[in-house]
Amino acid sequence: MKTTLYILLLSFIAAFCSKQNIQPVFDNTEPFPDRRTSVLYVIKAGNHHSEQNQLQVMHRSSMSAVVTFDSSAIYTSVDATNQGDINKLMGFSDCGTDHQQNSARIGWSWSGENLVLYAYSYFDRKRIIKTLGNFSLNIPIACSIKAENKYYYFKAGNITDSVSRFCADYEGNRYKLFPYFGGDETAPHEVRILITED
Repeated sequence: MKTTLYILLLSFIAAFCSKQNIQPVFDNTEPFPDRRTSVLYVIKAGNHHSEQNQLQVMHRSSMSAVVTFDSSAIYTSVDATNQGDINKLMGFSDCGTDHQQNSARIGWSWSGENLVLYAYSYFDRKRIIKTLGNFSLNIPIACSIKAENKYYYFKAGNITDSVSRFCADYEGNRYKLFPYFGGDETAPHEVRILITED
């Protein structure tokens, strides 16, 4: 019964938004936890943000996805000192603040030989970065982030790690963070990342 009402509500909202030319944004959580959504995120040359970059509220404290990078993840920075800058893959804000104050994300870079993934977070505006490991292109990688008590827990493939979290007891809403290139430099060419989110 609840599922039927939920479907009717979604249909009504979609129809209303269509008439008003509004794009509804739903957090893919309950009541369909088994639904998986695949999105090809595209960052155009000269941009930082992916084309699919709209405000999306999260009502949970974790996210998981299977991600695949293709050969567009290979790049050489204009300034060699920027090659080690960390691009962002996915994550969320935390503690009821903006993401540059408190957040957790998985980051990535191209080392010249490998795709490298990172645990990337802000703890009361202090940036914390840990290398998770090297990964291959064109091979799906299971990734997850969870905020629980005093820590963020990160997983990429079979590698796990944790970093400290500023707000141990926060249970409010968050907003989702999407693929972003940079660092200082913008994408040197089109970058494509396929994310299949749970």
